Amino acid sequence: MGMTTEMERAFYASDPAWDGRFVVAVRTTGIFCRPSCRVRKPLPKNIVFLADAAEAGAAGYRACLRCQPENARPVAIRRIATPVGPMTLGATETTAVLADFSERAMMPAQLAAVRRRIGPLHDADSPMLDRMELQLTEFFEGARTDFDLPIEMPGSDFQERVWAELRRIPYGETIAYRDLAARVGAPNAPRAIGRANGSNRLAIIVPCHRVIAAGGGLGGYGGGLAAKRWLLDLEERDPRRLAAGRRPAPPVALLSRLL
Repeated sequence: MGMTTEMERAFYASDPAWDGRFVVAVRTTGIFCRPSCRVRKPLPKNIVFLADAAEAGAAGYRACLRCQPENARPVAIRRIATPVGPMTLGATETTAVLADFSERAMMPAQLAAVRRRIGPLHDADSPMLDRMELQLTEFFEGARTDFDLPIEMPGSDFQERVWAELRRIPYGETIAYRDLAARVGAPNAPRAIGRANGSNRLAIIVPCHRVIAAGGGLGGYGGGLAAKRWLLDLEERDPRRLAAGRRPAPPVALLSRLL
């Protein structure tokens, strides 16, 4: 199969794996898109493949408002070992965009979301990846309770409200799904909260592990319940919190008896 044929296949399949490798310009509309764009596809005779947004702009084409191909930025990817299992990290030159469990079933969807919303992925070294890995290592060792990484997590309005609220849950404390739903103005949508948590692309850094069931059970977790319990136990036994006289939230204290 020739390269042009393969690019055509990728475009008509809206394949995000090809984002960053070329753009597709449509002669009849004067617009160019990423390969993954899900707009209604034109006839093959009306498309032309160009190297990048700069070439498309020079040829007189306008960027698609839906997929915003001119805003695509490369994302460096690294896989690391952690006490709660292998994780995949991703970063642009200036922001952390991915920290998730490599073996979770939803990982392909998470990677596709990064490609679609931010840019193409490639294995590479990066100062931002180094910074992410260092801070996660410090967290796992009990030497860090907060992350000061610049993050980028584009999502739906609802997802972004949930993710912002997750970042307000203090280290060592927990909140029930229904209470988090009330905080974001959706008191009747605890299941939607669970789905938004599951779509969190910066696990641990954006601490969705601190959201538990109303009765004190763990609820769900993309990294698995064993990982969630490990993370909650790590935060519960933090000597700095104990020295300050801060008692664990009751639901966390119940975990060992419930599981």
